[in-house]
Amino acid sequence: MSKPVLYYDDISPPVRGVLLTVAALGIKDQVELKLVRLFEREHLLEDFVKLNPLHAVPVLKHDDLVLTDSHAIIMYLCDIFGQDGDFSLKDPKQRARVHNRLCFNNAVLFQRESIVMRGLINRSIVTLEDHHLKPVQEAYDCLEVYLTNSKFVACDQLTVADFPIVACMSTVGMVCPLSTSRWPKTAAWFETMKQLPYYQQANQVGVDKLKERLHAVMKK
Repeated sequence: MSKPVLYYDDISPPVRGVLLTVAALGIKDQVELKLVRLFEREHLLEDFVKLNPLHAVPVLKHDDLVLTDSHAIIMYLCDIFGQDGDFSLKDPKQRARVHNRLCFNNAVLFQRESIVMRGLINRSIVTLEDHHLKPVQEAYDCLEVYLTNSKFVACDQLTVADFPIVACMSTVGMVCPLSTSRWPKTAAWFETMKQLPYYQQANQVGVDKLKERLHAVMKK
């Protein structure tokens, strides 16, 4: 079987969700990485737009299959490389919870994070105000409910649902920090995620790159 090719830039939270999955599955040597520099606008080059008309990363190409959503990529990698339901779970109800949390990230948390972070990067948001942060905080409220009922976001064991969510949380947390008094379960979960042996390389490195860029933009 040929190697899947992952087009990526680790400043992107969705990309980092995939990189965390790759690291957790132990398949770094089985996935080819191709860097697409977002700040250099390489995602707008003609060849890449042909691959993904949405001109966004991540993209996974595996033979004739092209996936352009990070959550679809995550589940596909689990299906072809995971063993005994590693991180994606085989039980239909548990797997459905994983899917539900992935949908929460895709439709709620990432969308709200993206509005704030993109606004700051492109300077359409100059000063953060309560109305910018309230939707993010409401997403935190929802996550707190999930984590009141289980140790991790989908159940009591680590699953792939945790990876894209922590990638988003670590990003928007730069400007909307987790209050341990308002979101104690979420804050504790976040600390647990940071202790994963692959967290630093797969997620924090990209967070730090984005933070550096954000600080540079906000100084202008």
